[in-house]
Amino acid sequence: MNKKIILVTSASGVGFPSFGRYLKGLGKEFRIIGTSSEKDGSGFTSIDKGYFVSQPDDKNYVSDLLAVCKKEKVKILIPCDPRELIAIASNKEKFEKIGALTLLSSLKSIQITDDKEKFFIFCKEKGVPVPNFIKIKSYNDFRRAVLKLGYPQKAVCFKPKISSGTRGFRVLSSKYNRLRNLLKDHPGTVVADFSEVCSILKTAKIFPEILVMEFLPGKEYSVDILASNGKAQIIIPRTRDKILLGASFLGQAVKEKEIIKCSEKIVEIFNLDTIVGIQFRKDERGIPRAIEVNPRIQGAALLSVAAGADLVGLAIKNALEQSWKNPKIKWGTKLVRYFDEIYQDENGKFFKI
Repeated sequence: MNKKIILVTSASGVGFPSFGRYLKGLGKEFRIIGTSSEKDGSGFTSIDKGYFVSQPDDKNYVSDLLAVCKKEKVKILIPCDPRELIAIASNKEKFEKIGALTLLSSLKSIQITDDKEKFFIFCKEKGVPVPNFIKIKSYNDFRRAVLKLGYPQKAVCFKPKISSGTRGFRVLSSKYNRLRNLLKDHPGTVVADFSEVCSILKTAKIFPEILVMEFLPGKEYSVDILASNGKAQIIIPRTRDKILLGASFLGQAVKEKEIIKCSEKIVEIFNLDTIVGIQFRKDERGIPRAIEVNPRIQGAALLSVAAGADLVGLAIKNALEQSWKNPKIKWGTKLVRYFDEIYQDENGKFFKI
């Protein structure tokens, strides 16, 4: 039997080992290969074969990926790194020409949702709640915007106009204690000192495009979605109860009707396709507000699989034009993520103890 080849990128991510094992369990008709820009290749231990490629922002990245797809006769390509999405979507026809179907939304959809300002504006126009925000272009704009949104009485946050995850995200709070942060807080905290941030931004020769936003104090949610040409087929909200390194380490699949309704609307507004992630956070009144779209599979999406919604398997069936039945969701299913290790001998061979 000729096996269908699935290629998954970013095989060195935090949650990849479990994702690789999941893919291996999809069935004997599939062979799983991966790519990574990290030279240790530890993620390759959970799949059939791995290839090292250049960084996603390198000019040779798409060529490297195409070469692997051509050599392995890849049938399904699953992009996982936010940095590669635009490059792959821009070259979708090249991948399809050699037989590789990409589980990815259109280039237009990715470009719009990648731009936080455009995303917020489109959502507001269509009645989807988003945080109050102000786009700023200078140091003085930044100071005025922070004060206008209520600082120091209220916490305020900011993020680059184009970014993903927690990259560049900071919360400004008058309760921030610089000495405590120095001596007791874990490195990588997102809470920052207003005066310190101002002193850094003041040095910028070319001021970055930043969105200053109200801080939403409520619970945070990620939503895993299977979509087909702007229509949501399955929507699974899950809580983000513990976050480390930007990834969910504790969460639960929950049937939040308002979040499901807003997610369905966002998929339609932006004509999203295949596997999609959307993030929400509740305000002080408990109203969920959309804060970000991830037009790819999210890091903790296996929680949705555990809850009964095999989004990746069903996305593959959609791509191969195969039929499937609506799954029964086990609401309340929890995710508990933990660290694990793998070891490497002097010859580069991996082993576990």
